[in-house]
Amino acid sequence: MSNQLEQLELVAEERTISGKHVKRLRQQGLVPAIMYGHNQPSVALQVNGAALQKLLRCGSNSIFLLKVANKPAVQAFIKKVQRNPVGGETIHVDFYQVTATEKLKTLVHLHFVNEAALGTLGGVTVLRSLSEVMVECLPADLPANIQVDLSGLTEAGAVIRVGNLQVGPAVTILADPNDMVAGLHQQARAEKAEEVDGNVPATESAP
Repeated sequence: MSNQLEQLELVAEERTISGKHVKRLRQQGLVPAIMYGHNQPSVALQVNGAALQKLLRCGSNSIFLLKVANKPAVQAFIKKVQRNPVGGETIHVDFYQVTATEKLKTLVHLHFVNEAALGTLGGVTVLRSLSEVMVECLPADLPANIQVDLSGLTEAGAVIRVGNLQVGPAVTILADPNDMVAGLHQQARAEKAEEVDGNVPATESAP
């Protein structure tokens, strides 16, 4: 994990508007938020939407410096993002305040790579069973994501399990090591024909 503590920061303001009235904030380009942490009181905040999206592009697990007016800056990461199910825009975000010496538990996204290498196998489909896993570590060791190298799948029926994931020694994955992350599925002949024709085979109607 690269050291991003000095590179990333976000400015926020304390929020006094709540409930249905937060719609006014979104109309002004602001996103309602809340900050909390272990043994820390929750604080209602509002942040600039464009600045938040820039931070999200760096990875939701990136540790950053959260600056709130009249309060000491704190290290935090994005715990939860709520999006509009229709337009996809961010409508609320949870920040978690971290302490450098205290381990935290959070979900980390899985980043699948080298799927193109499977193209030579033919007649197989990659099945992804997991998109994220829970980890425990100190804030400085928190990975932005965990890479899953699909090139290790060399034949139909091959699988990658949680126990195969590569993380640093300071990171513990809190999931069953036998859980499947991804695997190769052999397509049946009907599936291959459908893929070539682009049509779903017709079914006979009842007389």
